[in-house]
Amino acid sequence: MNFRFQIGKATETVCAFLERTGGEINTLKLAKLVYLLDRLSIDRRGIPVVGGDYLSMRNGPVTSELLDLINAGRLAGEQDNTWEQCITDRLNHEVKLVRMPPRRFLSDADLELIDEIWAQHGKRDQWQLRDWCHVHCGEWTPVTRGCAPIAVERIGQALGKPPEAVARLAREAAELNLLDDIFASA
Repeated sequence: MNFRFQIGKATETVCAFLERTGGEINTLKLAKLVYLLDRLSIDRRGIPVVGGDYLSMRNGPVTSELLDLINAGRLAGEQDNTWEQCITDRLNHEVKLVRMPPRRFLSDADLELIDEIWAQHGKRDQWQLRDWCHVHCGEWTPVTRGCAPIAVERIGQALGKPPEAVARLAREAAELNLLDDIFASA
């Protein structure tokens, strides 16, 4: 079970990282920074910032929906087009900031975590970040082709959370996803 992907928070998060880079970033580096942000947030607060389906891929862990946004510029069936208005299409393994969106979804606490991830990893290039994730993200499974899912419970275990906290992560993900379904249909 994983927490549902939040496109509004993802767009604002990516724009915040782009702002810190001066406006452009390598896509692999971006994918790693957002994954590490969610991992840190799960460790500290028990919930991710962006959420989504996490995957082990050859170059380390990623968030599936974020990778789709980076590669396609939009998610199928998604009505929110803020990403397209604020971030360029991928070109030569980079995306650029077009404009900062108004802050509607990120909290001050989310921004503090973004600053912390940037302070810790911002100077690393994409390959250094990949290597760091391979060593420090115990939930990642080496794959040579395709991908393997990473459940939020596995992230909790890799972070050293006790079994009751890992079970709570899964319950809270299921409960929040159910609430999202209820309010989306209302």
